Amino acid sequence: MNTELNRYKINGEMVWQGSLSKINGVRQEKPVHFYIRPLNVNDAAAMGQLSENIYNNLRAGEECFIHKHSKEYYYDVFQNPKINYIGVFVGSQLVGMSYLKICDNAADLKDELPNAEYDFFSAARHYGNSRVASFGADSVLPAYRGNALNTVMIEYRMEQARKMGCTDCTSIVDRSNLWNMTPYFACRFNLFQTAIDPSDGGKISLLHKPIEKETVLSCFKSRISLPYDRFELIDNLIKKGFIGVEFDRAKKEVTFAHSSYYQPIRTNNNMLFAAMAHKNGYAI
Repeated sequence: MNTELNRYKINGEMVWQGSLSKINGVRQEKPVHFYIRPLNVNDAAAMGQLSENIYNNLRAGEECFIHKHSKEYYYDVFQNPKINYIGVFVGSQLVGMSYLKICDNAADLKDELPNAEYDFFSAARHYGNSRVASFGADSVLPAYRGNALNTVMIEYRMEQARKMGCTDCTSIVDRSNLWNMTPYFACRFNLFQTAIDPSDGGKISLLHKPIEKETVLSCFKSRISLPYDRFELIDNLIKKGFIGVEFDRAKKEVTFAHSSYYQPIRTNNNMLFAAMAHKNGYAI
């Protein structure tokens, strides 16, 4: 995106504003502004309409993760205080949206990150005080694609997550979906595991980014690039301790680097004691 974002705070909420470079694939000579803000129950009808429009314009690979929802569905969503939707507007039109769900324990995260083997809530992580922001439902109307709006929505939600005291961000991408790989890798998420989605049997990639620190990568092992659809090769590489760190959309390749970050955490008694002391307000 060839624009700078202006950041405002209006009625206590973050509002970001930028300019679109193209609409319907046509470059814009005069600036056309968009803005991003949190959505609320008053936006439910517009959200239902956007959902229908997105569903009627699915691209190959999007069938498994885009679902059509009505305005009644979104009315119900806003009854859950842990789910926060954000929207991209051009004028008064809602042209994109996505959500952030706050997960304070493994049960909360189970549906958002199905079959994840890594324990994000281990007592050895953040003194047992991990809080995960799970991202989903990333969607933009076809006319406004090509402006990196999904990337901006990810960055906006990472800032939301930081303000909400989250330690980690996660998401899933269907393994046949090239479109959403680009923005998540651009925002430095890691592909740390592959899995089967129990809801539809689809092959998915599990993505994660620590909020405050970057994942430490090994400098002693070479990086390896593989076509995104060589699933068996990718699965074997992940089993050997490699994680996906970059995506080349032109070549349709994921670059993998070795990291010990996602290896099982061994929690000893000292770690447990430190976690319990921290929760009770003691410094040790």
